[in-house]
Amino acid sequence: MKMKTAYFLLIPLLGLLLASCKDDDEKMTNQPKISRTIIVYMAADNDLSEDALNDIEEMKQSFSGSDVNFLVFADLKDENPYLLKLEGKTNRIIQTYPELNSANPAVLKEVLSDIIEKYPADEYGLILWSHGTSWMPQNMQLRSFGYDSGKQINIPELAESLPVHFNFVLFDACLMGAVEVAYELKDKTDYIIASSTETIYEGFPYDKIVPELIQPQINLQSIAQKYFNFYNSLKDDYRSATITLIETKQLAGLAEEVRKIVTENEIDSSFNRKTVQRLDVYDEQYVFDLADYINKAYPDADKHAFINSLNQTVLYKNSTPMFLSMYEIKMYCGLSCYIPHPKRNDLNAYYKSLKWNIDTFME
Repeated sequence: MKMKTAYFLLIPLLGLLLASCKDDDEKMTNQPKISRTIIVYMAADNDLSEDALNDIEEMKQSFSGSDVNFLVFADLKDENPYLLKLEGKTNRIIQTYPELNSANPAVLKEVLSDIIEKYPADEYGLILWSHGTSWMPQNMQLRSFGYDSGKQINIPELAESLPVHFNFVLFDACLMGAVEVAYELKDKTDYIIASSTETIYEGFPYDKIVPELIQPQINLQSIAQKYFNFYNSLKDDYRSATITLIETKQLAGLAEEVRKIVTENEIDSSFNRKTVQRLDVYDEQYVFDLADYINKAYPDADKHAFINSLNQTVLYKNSTPMFLSMYEIKMYCGLSCYIPHPKRNDLNAYYKSLKWNIDTFME
């Protein structure tokens, strides 16, 4: 069982991507504007390469011709990156690239910008596929998003790298259903679909969600529900999942309600972070349920406005009863959060720089 997480200088590239090779049978010229362009960005030049190939095959088999551009950028192990365009029965590699680091924010921005310029649409969707460890920074034996040659992308850098406003961002990566992640991205997308726990086994079931993604109107709740139904139907440790659908325009209001609770109430003197619903498998525990934290840290605070705002922010959520036989999921509000670890001054210092913390004073 493989999870899309692990324990564990921008390169000069203007011209690197522009000098990429193009197949002889199709040049990437500007295409007519259509309703939707969906981009799958697979940073898989790592131990997930085989899983990426399996997911690409699911995408190919599930795509049918429609008024949608569906493009897969794949950076796999031991081969040059390429751009695949799904076209139903004919799926073509329309561009190849020289060796690059897909976990570099400048590369991410350049690739996305190039695709969007050549495949304009009324709206854009983005699937970010790789390793992930929520908001946490690179180079701390943890990952934020992506992994390629020791490089990862911090979430603030990821947000800055998105060249357009997306209708949705779907994270096929571990632990990205965090309020800190969503808050950094709130001005770059309308909706976020993500797992607050690790994603295991196959990640998202593309044979089930690709048909939804190419409908004239995407039902994002249905996509999230299909992810949950897939894992909930499995047995033993494979029956392990959380999923959330977040409406980002509601996040500012949620931050305001959290700020009121944090600044107007004292944290309970007997509060112990280990009593809060955990949502990760790390020994030190970094990821907790947001609502359970607020309830246990501030038991006497008036939380009605907070709960109302949370319910407006999280449009869909679901969880299996257990996660990998390691812990029960008794409480899941649809958003995780960090609770400062008493021995991790490095993480705590970085956390203070995140927009969510700045606006809520949670740390």
